[in-house]
Amino acid sequence: MKLRTLSALSLALCSTAAAQADLIQWGPVQNVMAASEVSTNGTLVTARNCWAQTFAAPTVNGVPFTAYAPPGWTNGGWVLTVDSTTWDAEYDALLDSARVTSGGSAGNPTGFGAINLDNLGTLTIGSTYEIQVWFCDQREGTPTNVLNDRIMTMSSALGAVVATGGLATNLSNVTQGPLSGPLDADPNNQSGTSDMIVGSYCIGTFTRTTSDPLWLLVEGSHPLPGNVLRPHLNAFQIRDITGSSLGTNYCTANVNSTGATAVLGASGSAVAASNDLTLEATALPPNSFCFFLTSQTQGFVQNPGGSQGNLCLGGAIGRFVGPGQIVNSGAGGVASLAIDLTQQPTPTGPVTVTAGESWSFTTWYRDSAGGAPTSNFSDGLEIQFN
Repeated sequence: MKLRTLSALSLALCSTAAAQADLIQWGPVQNVMAASEVSTNGTLVTARNCWAQTFAAPTVNGVPFTAYAPPGWTNGGWVLTVDSTTWDAEYDALLDSARVTSGGSAGNPTGFGAINLDNLGTLTIGSTYEIQVWFCDQREGTPTNVLNDRIMTMSSALGAVVATGGLATNLSNVTQGPLSGPLDADPNNQSGTSDMIVGSYCIGTFTRTTSDPLWLLVEGSHPLPGNVLRPHLNAFQIRDITGSSLGTNYCTANVNSTGATAVLGASGSAVAASNDLTLEATALPPNSFCFFLTSQTQGFVQNPGGSQGNLCLGGAIGRFVGPGQIVNSGAGGVASLAIDLTQQPTPTGPVTVTAGESWSFTTWYRDSAGGAPTSNFSDGLEIQFN
């Protein structure tokens, strides 16, 4: 990357609105295929199976899911996997049932179903969490109501949400977070014991900075305009990933305006095929805009482009500067981003990270020196993917 390019890009650091750390930032939607997808990162806070009345609550990949009916989500059903299987009986049981909101009028798209996450486990201010959600429905339905084409989109809200019959009725009065990608009930519209894709899941992250209520939101839609439905959810879990980090830190960062050096960490999985990786920079100046850089080559460049920091990358440097990828450190000086390993940025376009590759990352952020605006870098973080 040319140094003048780094300087020009500093303008982007002051053009994006501050992100609310408590709101869930969603990673890419993934196909449900095997029990190993059930995350075991960090420490379990809660894991819920949103039906489970007809069988014992399952334990999947060592995670015990308890039966749960969110307030107002009084409908539901089971045998949603039909005869498709993940070849893990407990995972099949988790996916085989769902809860559905009962309030409001069914529509397409639906209103947002709301679940208060604070009531389900202790969420500590200053801690970072991961939430994983599942949606599955292999049933074919009818020609005018194709059930395996249903879509659920996740979001979140912070504040005093009013939920009637499970549906949020006052979203205009609270702060709503970004939307996830579409979770398809059956991405390949196939079923049977040879079916390899049984539904969709998505992982998001958030850092608690306030005691205001945090809500998981679910909106349903269908490609057939005349189809009506309500928000569905099969299962979800929340895990405390504070301090959980992958990779090896290297290189020396310079002190920033807080008197500390910014440190880059990562959580999730180093298995490239899992596509589950979140970068998190800590000890940043409060309310500072930043974005992440990556390369397969380590380096050390002092004060590039007039920065007061050290750039710990070399070679072909990619920048996470797409929609929603320029983030803010908030009051706590922490910034995170769930990245898509199938869209790893490079100067010549995105590539897919594969097993056996090693990638390095750093954080570039707004800072000040002697009261004058400038920029700085965190240390480097190398991750060996397998």
